[in-house]
Amino acid sequence: MTRTKQLMRENNAFERALSPEFNQVLTNMVVYLRSAPVSEYNQELVRRDIGRMFLDAQRRGDSPADVIGEDYRQFCDQVLAEVPRLTVRERVLDSLSTSLVCLGVWGVIWLVNRGVRGLFLSDGAITGGWPDIPVTVGDLLATVLILAAAGYLFHAFSRAAFSNSYTGLFFKVFLILAALLLVGWVFDSRLGNLHFAIGRAGSVRCGGVAMGLAHLADGKPTAGRAFARPTVFYYSIRPKYQPVTPSFFTRARSEMRRTTDRVSPGRTSSR
Repeated sequence: MTRTKQLMRENNAFERALSPEFNQVLTNMVVYLRSAPVSEYNQELVRRDIGRMFLDAQRRGDSPADVIGEDYRQFCDQVLAEVPRLTVRERVLDSLSTSLVCLGVWGVIWLVNRGVRGLFLSDGAITGGWPDIPVTVGDLLATVLILAAAGYLFHAFSRAAFSNSYTGLFFKVFLILAALLLVGWVFDSRLGNLHFAIGRAGSVRCGGVAMGLAHLADGKPTAGRAFARPTVFYYSIRPKYQPVTPSFFTRARSEMRRTTDRVSPGRTSSR
């Protein structure tokens, strides 16, 4: 088990002690963090600190707004501004891992669809050569479209974590599904055949390689990636990120309150 998965498991167990109100806010914040250009391990560290802060506030009888203010998105942005960004290597590994997962899932769906059509619906184009499955231009175009759409929708839903309506996003999902059906129907030129067993093995292999890349990307940080200023975490020689006290969250909350209470340019002082 990687250190990220271990920390994620600990966070899941820890958050069971939170009330529904705090849990809902924390869930939205975690969803928002998922599309940030920071490592999943650092996301879990931020999640852990916020969860502990919420649990302390819950014991005092405070609300989430009392702790971090009412603008949860602004708070998340201020926290993320203090967390190291992904390196080029980490971005490449993360993109490859995510793409392979999507490709493996799409491969399973495609194989199941072709299997049902060939074995149970008696689709002549498939049944005649089973277990060799015809591959069309539309299949390749749909694969590219799926990979691009998966990344876009993941980012869009994550950025909309604090929104009250997902109507626009669901409409985009509908358009993408319609585009997939249209591509498969229009570009039906046959490129060749793929044996069912090879397709199944390829889908499984995609998942295995994606897990390997995830483990590789989850390596421990190097000495050159210390924080430039005191933030949520500090870098120690071991090496390991650890929370600091007092945390950045206290400063972030104070800054937001000063921003809220600041006198607007059109107003004059009461002195």
